[in-house]
Amino acid sequence: MRRCLLLFAAFLLPLCFILPAASQSSGSADQNTPEALRAAYDQAKKAKDWASAVAAAQKLVDASPTAENLDLLATAQVNTHAYADALATTDRALDAAEKEKPAEGQPDTAWRDLKSKILLTRGNAYLGLRRTADAIDAYNQSAAIAPNPSVPLFNICATYSNAGDMQNGVPACRKAAQADPTRADTWFVLGTLLFGEANLDANHNFAISDECRAALKKYLELAPDGPHAVDVKAMLQMSAP
Repeated sequence: MRRCLLLFAAFLLPLCFILPAASQSSGSADQNTPEALRAAYDQAKKAKDWASAVAAAQKLVDASPTAENLDLLATAQVNTHAYADALATTDRALDAAEKEKPAEGQPDTAWRDLKSKILLTRGNAYLGLRRTADAIDAYNQSAAIAPNPSVPLFNICATYSNAGDMQNGVPACRKAAQADPTRADTWFVLGTLLFGEANLDANHNFAISDECRAALKKYLELAPDGPHAVDVKAMLQMSAP
């Protein structure tokens, strides 16, 4: 009987060492499920830890190169300033999106929203590469198919403004403001562009247009303590009554 107990104990000892290893392996596998990787991506994005976001998104793409996963990777690449890589990733994402396009007659709102996001990311990559015309073209393509085009339209407005293109910037910002009149920054950019067209009057005040004044006041209405509030108030104070 004693010999049997010793033999039984001899079989238990290896199991005691094997079980923790098996448990650790299972935990590691759990970290690589699509759900866990997406959670890791979202957490990294929230923390602005874009290097970790790239790593999580790359694993998602390796496991399943869907249009959505590729856009996650491209977005993270843009935020790590890997613009050329992001542009290449959006090429793959757009190809994948075409393959995922719903059959004719089927609901396509979610698909159009996804494709518009890919084009938006593509525009951001072009902008990082200082290819302004290509960026605006991508934003226009995004706006054309987006269920809600307010973000790409604002990007067009802001891109023209940053490029100092007032001729195209003003109508682009008007269009963006019409698409989403609650976005304070649109009114700031529009008001700033219009303020740049104002001339000094005899009292050395800027003779701004009614549209400019309305845009600046709209910004303060929407964001009274916003990051541009001080500048907006200064522009209004320098303007003729």
